[in-house]
Amino acid sequence: MIDDLEPTYREILFSALVALWFAIGTGALPGSEDWINTIGLIAFSILLAWAAYRQMKLNVASLWTPIMWYRVALLSYYGIGSLVPIWTNADTQELMKGFYSYFPYEIVKLNLVTTVFNFVFIATIKILFIVMRKNSLDDILSRKRFISPSNFSMIVFGSMCLIVGSAVNYFVIFPQIVGWINLSLFSTLANLSVLSWLGYFMVIFWGLENRRREFVIWPICLALGECMIGFFAASKSVMLMPLVMVSIAFIYHHRSLFRITIFAGCFVSLFMFLSPIVTHVRDMNGRYFDGAAPVKDIPGLYLSYFTTGAESDQFADVETGWMRLSFVNAGTFVINQYDHGMPGNSYRYWAVVWIPRIIYPEKPIITDVGRELSYAANGNYNSSSSAGLAAESYWNGGWLLSISIAILLALVFGLWTIYSYEVIQRKAWHLFFIVLIGMRMAIRVDGAFVSDIEGPIALEVLAHIALELMNRFLPQALAGVMRRPSAQS
Repeated sequence: MIDDLEPTYREILFSALVALWFAIGTGALPGSEDWINTIGLIAFSILLAWAAYRQMKLNVASLWTPIMWYRVALLSYYGIGSLVPIWTNADTQELMKGFYSYFPYEIVKLNLVTTVFNFVFIATIKILFIVMRKNSLDDILSRKRFISPSNFSMIVFGSMCLIVGSAVNYFVIFPQIVGWINLSLFSTLANLSVLSWLGYFMVIFWGLENRRREFVIWPICLALGECMIGFFAASKSVMLMPLVMVSIAFIYHHRSLFRITIFAGCFVSLFMFLSPIVTHVRDMNGRYFDGAAPVKDIPGLYLSYFTTGAESDQFADVETGWMRLSFVNAGTFVINQYDHGMPGNSYRYWAVVWIPRIIYPEKPIITDVGRELSYAANGNYNSSSSAGLAAESYWNGGWLLSISIAILLALVFGLWTIYSYEVIQRKAWHLFFIVLIGMRMAIRVDGAFVSDIEGPIALEVLAHIALELMNRFLPQALAGVMRRPSAQS
């Protein structure tokens, strides 16, 4: 298991060389920064893509691990994304600089912070796996029974997830979006909708493996329905995630590089296509309907993009899809702030993030740090921004805190990777929810540490305990209920 997941010394070496390239680049002659950034970022992107492909090739189960998705997210946002302000058109660059007017040498510094963060992260993962190998990880896991095989079959548990998640989608989220209901506990109930994503994968994969076409068709229909909910909510993630989970089921059934390439290409193309359209719809909704457009008018907002919206839009020539991948403006801003004696305080809620609001009613809104960042950069408190984990850690404490957070993140993602791999290998389907949250957490390398990394950890520990107890006792309870009528007869 460790051999399939462990980073190679080659990856660590090349990570160090890329970081060294940017370190040397900070002292380069003015005017050469664009080429320093371009060469370094291309090398960084190739390294991340190769490492992700190698891990997938060794064992396709690594598709569910945080280390895998950490590399994919870093490649998207800080490899390809950091090239955007260098090589996109002038309109895109101008709009990005509307948040913060960065200079080329500041991009070099941001890339240095990111690549050093990645090098420390990968090296720590390597050390962690070496230590665990010496302590015989397989013996520890088998002896402790930390992860029990599921007492539910994949089709039973997947169907349960799909039923609950779809019920929340169609009877809570959609009515709330279109204004038919107004639930005070909406955000809490909406979290259960993620169960449908698990259901899409499990049920479709089971149907493909057992050649049961009906178990492939009806989850796909439900997934398309959820995409329509995302259409009315103007949410790219809700439109795309059901399709992602359906695609993963097909990839997992027949594993090939060709399928993975087709999936990645289609997903990226669809994301780039949807980004400017969704941005236009949200802008029109806010401008003419104060963010609450009637359901009958929403299709018209989408149609307006293809008729008069795109031509009349002052940002029509902005490459919105590419711009959404880049965090250069926010990243350079926070690094500049720290280097000029104005460190951030976005970590200030770390001690209260795990306290439930029912116990601490005056608990501050943890995600407000994103609004504060936008306000500090351009005076807009109605927008939320993030610089990413690497830049944010540097903003709060310079190199020392950045390296410390990289080590801590490596320990969390490294242990979670082993956990996710064991869940798949032992067919512990009842714990698949935690696997999915680990993937989501890894993708949030562009987010904030306290809300996106620290916050979910306590929830997942409690969820593991609750799901293990459910797996142990619920089947026995159901069996007892089923036996009772027959005994009375």
